Amino acid sequence: MRRLLDRAVAGLARLLIGVFFREVEVVGRERIPRGVPLLLIANHVNSLIDPILVMGYVGARPRILAKSTLWRHPVVAPLLLLAGAVPVYRHQDDADVSRNHDTFARCRETLAAGGNVLLFPEGRSHNQPHQLPLKTGAARIALETEAKHGPLGLQVVPVGLTYEAKERFGSRVLVFVGEPLPVAPFVEAYRAHARGAVRDLTARMSDELQAVTVSHATWEEARLVDRAAGVIADDTVMSHRFTLRAQVLREYFALRQTAPERAASLEQAVAAYDRSLSELGIEEADLDAPRDVAAPGGRGLEALLVVPGLIGLALNWLPFRLPGWISGRLSRTPDEPATTKLIGALAFFPLFWALEATIAARLGGPLWGLALLVLAPLTGYASLRAFSRGRPWHGPRLDVHERLLAELRTQRRHLREALVSATGTPAAPTR
Repeated sequence: MRRLLDRAVAGLARLLIGVFFREVEVVGRERIPRGVPLLLIANHVNSLIDPILVMGYVGARPRILAKSTLWRHPVVAPLLLLAGAVPVYRHQDDADVSRNHDTFARCRETLAAGGNVLLFPEGRSHNQPHQLPLKTGAARIALETEAKHGPLGLQVVPVGLTYEAKERFGSRVLVFVGEPLPVAPFVEAYRAHARGAVRDLTARMSDELQAVTVSHATWEEARLVDRAAGVIADDTVMSHRFTLRAQVLREYFALRQTAPERAASLEQAVAAYDRSLSELGIEEADLDAPRDVAAPGGRGLEALLVVPGLIGLALNWLPFRLPGWISGRLSRTPDEPATTKLIGALAFFPLFWALEATIAARLGGPLWGLALLVLAPLTGYASLRAFSRGRPWHGPRLDVHERLLAELRTQRRHLREALVSATGTPAAPTR
């Protein structure tokens, strides 16, 4: 029964994520060990979206640790029970943290029985451009389990979550599974000096998480590095963009040591190009997008979906918009909007479908009600495919003069040549 529930939860997670994000790219899933207990650790920058991503796309079917206050949420609590989640009690929630003894005991029991556990060792969801210092709880759970119940072959698996625009509907996300870290080599040191071994394993976990994410000192640095990566090469594949960003950052720091004036000049040039795009209100891809594509539909499947998509817009516009409006008013930090929108959608879409089906049944009879109950979600999906998800008709603003676009293309070409020369990255095909 637990395996069936885990498969159902994973399927539901993929459905929810697949609707919200245009693309989820998973790298390194083949690295996940089989036949041994796993402690999955991940960075935590997008609230409830983070565990949903891992449950749906990594494939390890872990028990998750979630803050205890979520068990009071009318929409989230049933999902946590379905997933077999374990509550964590935190000081900042005014909870009784002594109850974590039972929480950690359940984690050890799950791992000792050969199961998997997912936790976020930063301790909280955040909106920093860099990794927060890791709490020691993950290392303690791993070492206590292996020392008491081993040898189990317990391994720690780092998972990096990189969002293109985490709060934006129709954006992309990269799930990067890193190299597994065996716990057994730390056990002997743990038996001799527990605190030191916990500290050492926590440091290794931090290093492994750093390897599957890209950290920046400031958001300004993060934006300029991402802009430089976009200038150097096409970003159609999230994993390529991730690798390029890491290389640009590494080479930039090296250049600051060997040629600080050249590094400063490149930084100023990237900032000037970024500022030019922002002032015109366009994106990198707009420089190459066709100017005459202004209407939806495109060609192929999207064209066939226009009519059912229009029906879907009529049936689903309010439940689609309401979560965004509510998120805009309730969200206080940038790691909250996606979760608020997703939870709102879980509540509003079924409610509106049921209401619309009831009205149809009253007006036309039970068959009309049943038909609308089936058509509402199907045509809603058609709307997503036909009118959303970054379709190519979202081209450059038509009021941007072609001369300005040509000047920006020239500026980009010279900047690309300078960046390729400075960073040693391969040049992108001419665009």
